Amino acid sequence: SRGKMSQQPRDDDEDDDSMKNSTTPTTPPPPEKNNNESSLESKYSAQNRLPALLYTIGYLTFSTITVVSNKHLIKDAGFGNPIFVSSCGTMFAFALSTILVHGKFVSVSEPKMTFKEWFKVCVPVGFFSSITLACANIVYVYLSLSFVQMLKAFVPVVTYITHVFVGTDKYNSDFTVSLLAMVLGGMMCMNVSGKATVIGVCVMFGSHFAEAIRTVGAQWLLVNRKFGVIESMYYFAPATVVFFIPLVVYFEGSSLQAPGISSIANKYWYLFVVSSSWGCLVNACGLGVVKNIGAVWFKGINNIKNILLLFFGILVYGDVVTVLQAFGYALSLAGFGRYTYVKNTQMLSESSSSHSSKSGERTDEENPPLASSSRTETTKTKTAFPDEREPLLQK
Repeated sequence: SRGKMSQQPRDDDEDDDSMKNSTTPTTPPPPEKNNNESSLESKYSAQNRLPALLYTIGYLTFSTITVVSNKHLIKDAGFGNPIFVSSCGTMFAFALSTILVHGKFVSVSEPKMTFKEWFKVCVPVGFFSSITLACANIVYVYLSLSFVQMLKAFVPVVTYITHVFVGTDKYNSDFTVSLLAMVLGGMMCMNVSGKATVIGVCVMFGSHFAEAIRTVGAQWLLVNRKFGVIESMYYFAPATVVFFIPLVVYFEGSSLQAPGISSIANKYWYLFVVSSSWGCLVNACGLGVVKNIGAVWFKGINNIKNILLLFFGILVYGDVVTVLQAFGYALSLAGFGRYTYVKNTQMLSESSSSHSSKSGERTDEENPPLASSSRTETTKTKTAFPDEREPLLQK
């Protein structure tokens, strides 16, 4: 028995060493970096579909009313000065959003945008908005009206290319084919005639790229930073107004001081109210569309709106349509329908993947890793084993 007693402590020491080795804490692997956190790509889910539809209906409705009101004010009433009239909506949006935010009717997301971030994101948006508006007025010096309308069909493609290049969107072959079908159909719908120069084409595409870059900043702020529509107007409108003022002074400063302009403004004051208030609603709905489905789709519905206006002219005014134009209508609508279908499928996929990732996180919380449970069991074994050993040592 004495031999057995002398061998027992050695066996216990070996067991203690094995317990220490088994209970030595291991350093957990570093968490994997989520690439989506630093990615510029904008994500949309199935929950965005209904708001996108409502904002689209609002945009088409308000923009049509604003166009009719602006046309009556600029041409029929003889006021002219299209840049000043177009900027009324932005100035109204600036005043309204400022009142709503500072009056605590609308809360600003935390963390608030710093001046450096505002200067980096919002100031370029205002600058490129002014470039777009300036080019849109200069281009008529070099191109005919019908040629300008034809080149406007390229806006969705230019916007898509810009967003893919910057990183706020991904290349998709289905999107590309759909957009090209819309562009080709839109070109077929136009009766191109009159003058066209290389300088005019360059100016027009410069306007397209400036507008595309503007939408990049808007989409990043609305989607990636998850800002609201009024909140985004609060940040965007001041920068846009600042750059619109030099344009108005340069292009229309003298005409605004012409005799009779003030009397026209006093007579048709209600048209300024309509242009300003409904123009603000157009800006708000446009931002809502970008927030819920993206800038490329927003530019696509502008093309479809122009085609529907042409179709309206056929039904109401009896405009003559050629076979080529009719095919262009059908091709544009088919391309837009295809793009909408692919976009909807992508949104459903994003929604399901997000739901799956959240379900996986909940499962991990309910079922802890095996390593931690094994360490717990080992600790329990280690604390219980000496109690069983003490009677042997006493014997």
